[in-house]
Amino acid sequence: MTCYHLVVLVHGLWGNASHFDYIRTVLQEYTSDWNDEYDEELITYTTSLNEGFKTYDGIDVCGYRVAEEITDEIEGFDGNISKISIVGYSLGGLISRYALGLLYRRQYFKRKEIELINFTTFCTPHVGVLAPGRNLAVKVFNNAVPWLLGNSGKQMFLKDNVSSTGGQPLIYLMSLENTVFYKALESFKYRSLYANTINDKRTAWWTAGISLNDPFFNIDEFNGLRVFQYIEGFDTVVVDRTKMIVISQATVVSKDEDEALNGVELKGKNEDINVGQDFYFLNYWFLKITRWILVIVNILIIAPLLLTWKIVQSAAEITISTVRVTRFLNKYSHQILRDFFELPGPTDLDDSLSVSVSDVGSPEPDYAKDNEIYSLKSTLSRGSSIRSTTEYGTYLGLEESLNDQADYLMESVYDAIERKNTHGGVIEKAQSESIQPDENSLAVSIIELENKSAEQLTAKHGMQKEQLIKNLDLNLPEKQRAIIKSLNKLDWEKYPIYIRKTTSAHACAIVRQLDPDFEEGKLVIDHWIKNVFRRD
Repeated sequence: MTCYHLVVLVHGLWGNASHFDYIRTVLQEYTSDWNDEYDEELITYTTSLNEGFKTYDGIDVCGYRVAEEITDEIEGFDGNISKISIVGYSLGGLISRYALGLLYRRQYFKRKEIELINFTTFCTPHVGVLAPGRNLAVKVFNNAVPWLLGNSGKQMFLKDNVSSTGGQPLIYLMSLENTVFYKALESFKYRSLYANTINDKRTAWWTAGISLNDPFFNIDEFNGLRVFQYIEGFDTVVVDRTKMIVISQATVVSKDEDEALNGVELKGKNEDINVGQDFYFLNYWFLKITRWILVIVNILIIAPLLLTWKIVQSAAEITISTVRVTRFLNKYSHQILRDFFELPGPTDLDDSLSVSVSDVGSPEPDYAKDNEIYSLKSTLSRGSSIRSTTEYGTYLGLEESLNDQADYLMESVYDAIERKNTHGGVIEKAQSESIQPDENSLAVSIIELENKSAEQLTAKHGMQKEQLIKNLDLNLPEKQRAIIKSLNKLDWEKYPIYIRKTTSAHACAIVRQLDPDFEEGKLVIDHWIKNVFRRD
């Protein structure tokens, strides 16, 4: 008898099912011979209940919808689904983790004897999207933007609080080891993630790659080519994080590079270091001012119409979202407040959903009653959005274009407010794993930088390296550091990706739409399917 491996694809903020068209197509093509070889067939399902501005409703509410879609797909499928894999893109990765926590709480997959195989995220802000830094522009940005993105915005910026848990942010709670969300993530045989190294400030490596430090602090579209070592067969795109990089003082390594990169000629080692640091500092602020000029130009010329449209639309959609969420909470709030820690025992309030581990061998419950908590289609349908079903197809292309413009504007603002340490450091490629760099350089692997704080790195490599290490330090708040440390206790296959040929690296990472500049994204997906995605 043929068994089926279900792959569920979950889109991100403002997203829709079409964002996974490329992945779905190539995944089906690659696994087309599974039935003949393994008596197993792969099927894909792309979630749809959260399309468009419904992603404003909150990670928790969207997670409930995804949980419903997963159970509906499994219950309604005419065949034996024995395995499941989850792919989350951007916010969809967080939504997936919440949905899986709900299903874990019910022991749904254990009861159905479904094996959890792959959990993969692309550009997912596991640590939130708070812009790192303590300057005024960063503080204003981190406090203003969440209110433009509904409940999901507050949660992504860690500005929400779950009252039943002492007012902690949801994303922080989802990282705690004694929650159902963590246990669900732990239940997968394989966990993997892909994160951009450049041109994706909102889901940069530190949050999408779950890292305490930023090993790509001075990387741009050009200098990374001679810095990184890549996964064999996927050169210039998929970076090998186990290999060493070298952080050095900003000195010139050759006359040609000197003239090309700096436009000055340096003499003498000490002079090299001093002039290099001065140049780095001046160059940093020159680029910073240039970025602010670009932002101002955008705001004065492009943004007025875009912002007017976006604010009006967002205000309308946030109002609609508030109504949807209020209706949802009125009916299901008793569930939301009990779905966090481990497996609660049965209560009179909700006996069917509170399943303990000891109940796993008991008779199958009444799923019609059990799934009532997830039956949101009547109250949270696409028709409740500002667009009707008919209008949805008509305006999808225009909305995609406008959202892309909003993405670009947001990215430019992120780039402008970002405050990097100006300690004159640059990243270089390690010439050999066995050769130690000189006293003005620090050799370290990307993987080491994920879990060690600046203090730990200084203690290991010596005080003489302190200034170099400061280039890497993001100075993250304590809660975000705790999220990173907790999630990194799980085994992850992590892949930094270096997308250079388009500034839309976030969209390119999954080939979100057909674009001649997205060839690097196709290489990323090819790597995932051939090297990371597993059958069992």
